[in-house]
Amino acid sequence: MRLSRRAMLAGSAALASSFAIGGCGPRGERGRRDADVIVLGAGLSGLHAARILSAAGMDVLVLEASDRIGGRMVTLDHLPGAPEAGGEQVGRGYARVHAEAAQLGFAFEDFAPSRFGEQLLVDGQRIAATEWPTSQHNQLPEAMRGLSPHQLFFGLVARHNPLPDVYAWREPGWQDHDIAAEDFVRSLGANDAAVRLMDATLNAGRLSTYSMMNVWRSLTLYNSERELGPSQRVRGGSQRLPEAMAASLPRPVRTTARVVAIEADEAGASVRLESGEMLRADFLVSALPFPVLRALDVSAPFSAPQAEAIEGLPYTPIVQLHIEAETPFWEEDGLAPEMWTNSPLNRIFARRDASGPTGMFTCWIDGMDALAADGRSEAELQALVSEVFASARPASEGRLRLREVVRWTPSNARAGGAYMHWAPGQISRWAEPMIRPAGRLFIAGEHASHLHTGMEGAMEAGERAAVDILDLADA
Repeated sequence: MRLSRRAMLAGSAALASSFAIGGCGPRGERGRRDADVIVLGAGLSGLHAARILSAAGMDVLVLEASDRIGGRMVTLDHLPGAPEAGGEQVGRGYARVHAEAAQLGFAFEDFAPSRFGEQLLVDGQRIAATEWPTSQHNQLPEAMRGLSPHQLFFGLVARHNPLPDVYAWREPGWQDHDIAAEDFVRSLGANDAAVRLMDATLNAGRLSTYSMMNVWRSLTLYNSERELGPSQRVRGGSQRLPEAMAASLPRPVRTTARVVAIEADEAGASVRLESGEMLRADFLVSALPFPVLRALDVSAPFSAPQAEAIEGLPYTPIVQLHIEAETPFWEEDGLAPEMWTNSPLNRIFARRDASGPTGMFTCWIDGMDALAADGRSEAELQALVSEVFASARPASEGRLRLREVVRWTPSNARAGGAYMHWAPGQISRWAEPMIRPAGRLFIAGEHASHLHTGMEGAMEAGERAAVDILDLADA
């Protein structure tokens, strides 16, 4: 983010009185404006904010840089079974998602049972999970040998969660737990072999750069959700929900409208599009991931911690490989089609319907392996898929076709990653200040949530931004 010196020093009364962007000013004293509120990003967070504000009678314009609606909700309709490439799991406690879906006529359905974790591929050796505790390839400390690699990290730390509720992760009294996950697991006796296995499929980068408070927060949320029942998914595809939300707005979403610059102060806001067009509004909501926001020219009264968070908040890199099997090789070898691996393919999920495996697979590649995969061409990734599968499952040789590569990585300029995570020490410095309004610029997106993550977290943050705008507009 290319912040002006004025923006970096903002927050003073002198700035508020002196900083006014062209065309924006107090109500009744400015020139033309194009909307009451401009929302950046047509994902769940931005669309939820737009629906609340529109229902309150405000003129809302949503701008989306891509040619599609949904943000990180992506249903691959052109592939068999329409697999999901983004958000899919809807927790039973996702009240906002359920309410929005009910208003728009959507239903939910259960996931088909999975056999993920039954088959392991560790250091190139296929091992049944039942054989892992006594396998010669199991180099874990004695007390951990019974934990399968796919359960190792959370299975080890779950019983040590200190947080009493979903609020505590941001409260000062608990910040002593905001330490590196690697330091914590080593304090429990994890050796180098254990850390390597945990790092292999970590939804972050490495344990050394991942906050245990992030883990405790996730586990606390998971436990509260589990009490309500298993997660479900949107019937017909996750992307249908944001599409319907966008269609319900009084003003159509403008797609392929890439913003390159933002200005905001205490009087209003404006954005400049790649085309050169300037748009002005009383309020601006950014539901953009921070890697996207930091790439723009931004002049706004951010505090120093807020600017640091926008520049430095880490996002998890993920590459998904969507693969089609030409024949059901798993029926020939008699093994579950899913596999956990510490190969470059990481976790291999089989898509299932009511009748069983459909023949579509998703390789979910995380962290450092995702960054490595991001540098490979599709032909190289096809060769990798064929090599890894054939080494573990000879019956698959020559029968797998890579149909789609989805890159939630820094190379994806509209996302920068799959979702944020906290590095050690960041929560106490950034969690609260980074979501404050900066003049008339309001921050939304899953990264700005407090009580939830995932889809519900995105909507929570969009709702908070909308309510803050309505409060200010009524003042």
